[in-house]
Amino acid sequence: MSQYQETKEYPSQLPQQSGYVPQTGMSVPQAQPQPVARGGQRNWKAGLFDCFSVPGLCFKTCFCPCITFGETKEKMNSGSFGSNCCCFFCAMYIGFSCCLATMGRGEIRGQKGIDGGCLGDSCTHLWCGCCALIQEHREYDD
Repeated sequence: MSQYQETKEYPSQLPQQSGYVPQTGMSVPQAQPQPVARGGQRNWKAGLFDCFSVPGLCFKTCFCPCITFGETKEKMNSGSFGSNCCCFFCAMYIGFSCCLATMGRGEIRGQKGIDGGCLGDSCTHLWCGCCALIQEHREYDD
């Protein structure tokens, strides 16, 4: 017997290694990986300017951003819809909504492991507030 035949291993005889999957000819559906940013953190599910891809949410957020904010905070398990909606409405009235939304965006990034920082969050909400609220809301859509 040749040396090749003596050391030949068949898939059924291979030690079970982490990540080893025998080839069976069947395809197994895999979960879609999230885009990964630097440092092992990931990016947002939806882009900042993908806000127009969901017209109903876009319309609601443009005319009543406090509703979108309240719904997102409720999905985050961060208080009730009503209290967050009223809080955001009052913050809009006194000109504080950008700060409140920036804090909420930071909280979402922390929960979801999304890359970014406070300065980027505040600039996003200052200049693209509605788009940012829609992006945050879509982060919790399944």
